Amino acid sequence: MSDDMADSVGCVNEVADLEKRLREMMFLSRFMAATSSSLVPQDICAIAARSLYDFIPYASIVFALAPEFDVEPLVFSPGNRDGRACTLSKEISSERFREFQIDERVRGVIFITSDSGQKGVDMVLPEKMGKIRVVFDNSKSDYPSAVFAEINGHFSRTLKNALTHEKVKELATKDGLTGLFNRRVFDELLSVEMNRKELKPISLLLIDLDDFKRINDSFGHPAGDEVLAAVGKILKEGCRGSDLVARYGGEEFAVMLPSTPSSVAFEIAQRLRTRIASTVFVFSGKTVKLTASIGIAQASQGSSGAVEQLVSRADQALYRAKKNGKNMTYIYTSKTMEIKKPARRGAGVAWLRTA
Repeated sequence: MSDDMADSVGCVNEVADLEKRLREMMFLSRFMAATSSSLVPQDICAIAARSLYDFIPYASIVFALAPEFDVEPLVFSPGNRDGRACTLSKEISSERFREFQIDERVRGVIFITSDSGQKGVDMVLPEKMGKIRVVFDNSKSDYPSAVFAEINGHFSRTLKNALTHEKVKELATKDGLTGLFNRRVFDELLSVEMNRKELKPISLLLIDLDDFKRINDSFGHPAGDEVLAAVGKILKEGCRGSDLVARYGGEEFAVMLPSTPSSVAFEIAQRLRTRIASTVFVFSGKTVKLTASIGIAQASQGSSGAVEQLVSRADQALYRAKKNGKNMTYIYTSKTMEIKKPARRGAGVAWLRTA
């Protein structure tokens, strides 16, 4: 081969390499922009799968993220029935890929599957955020390892941003001690529920721990925090999936019971009150029990007033429970009814008389 021909071939190869690199850079730019458009881990996986397929068609891609992302293993495959790669079918929790293993020593290295002979790339995300496996069809032979390294790095940063966002959002909506919703979020969701056009009966429980101050005074604030966390867990476990539980402030909790009349709410409240009263705490070698007083109010279609009135009525019922002996449950009703004294302290039922 003459020198001129060799130079010409070399020039063509350089141009081809530059064009290839340019395509890779353009893809990475689009990939980064697309995956950064969401802060939802499952959406990020879907966007990444779609973007990668446009650049390098593959047989399937598997995302197995760490538990803190709360996303089941995801498998995306093109499902290219009509010759167009326009949609990706998603299969969640595929048995085949549920627990696939990646050797930490060969991250980003091409593998060959033992069952089908297919090739692919395994990527381990940093900081134990999870693993990704891309499986190609047998006809694919060109695997740009540098591109996958960039994908790995950017995808990891995007997931980390999503996790940080979720933590910040949780801090803004949840009580840090109990993990329950805070008062602001509870009031907003209660308002949404009460503003529905067809309002079914909604019951509100206000729960206050009796003589809670003595726990802090006798055993210190860490003991008080332990009690509050335990009560929060009791309320969450003792309510239904549709119910909304919140720490309303200090030692007071609130529970919204959608589509629930006050009679049913009373039964739920009694179970919660009994569970709290039967819980034993041990501080400084001493066993401690405490009780709770509960006020109930109901809102229904045609009820006058808004959220503030419902909360006020539940608060009035709670005040009456406190005043008449504690460890009791009172219901606020619009009907004038006799106040029934419990047969024994703690039996806990009475009706709050209205004017």
